[in-house]
Amino acid sequence: MHQGKKRSGAGRPRAAELQERAETLLQAAEQALIELGYERATLTLIAQRASVSKKTIYAKYGGKPGLLRAVLDRIADRHMAADLRLLDRDDPVEGLYEWARMIMRSTRTKAAHAVTAISMREGLRFPEFRDAMGEARTARQQAPLRAYLERLQERGLIRAIDCEEVASMFLWLLSQDMVDAVSAGTAEPLTDEQADAKALRVAELIARGLMPVADNALSRSG
Repeated sequence: MHQGKKRSGAGRPRAAELQERAETLLQAAEQALIELGYERATLTLIAQRASVSKKTIYAKYGGKPGLLRAVLDRIADRHMAADLRLLDRDDPVEGLYEWARMIMRSTRTKAAHAVTAISMREGLRFPEFRDAMGEARTARQQAPLRAYLERLQERGLIRAIDCEEVASMFLWLLSQDMVDAVSAGTAEPLTDEQADAKALRVAELIARGLMPVADNALSRSG
């Protein structure tokens, strides 16, 4: 039974209490994952730390893979903009720069580094971990970025492109240094200045390739 704060009054728990319990469970699962890795962070251990039953976890998340996906979404959302419309800029360089800064804030965290390291160690043995990481990345970063590029395309601000492919390339360029550093065991977070400089470089590089043909020709001639 949950050992947290007692509910005031009888009946079903209030929405705020349910949200608090859900947050406690996800926090316990995230800490266990980072401390112990995917295999050793068992549902029994997580349930004990969160003071809930395994039955509760299965009812809400369907098991360990579902709980993992919720944890990965939580990590990503913690550093994503609350309102993605703020990133809907008509200038591709400005817009992609804001997207790059937001994404780099997400990938520079200790939690992101730890999860990436776990994926490298355990991803082959536990494909559900690798799949959950891919799904979280697509839903939280790649899909909204693709939608932004599609809006630019509809407005005639960029040329006809494969928005899915460009979004994937954009994310790869932003994260590859971190992935390489984690793989080599030398992961050190970039400073804010270094991260902003890289975000701008990547944004300018991608935006230059997205310019309409006429604009690109004019830029080269200038």
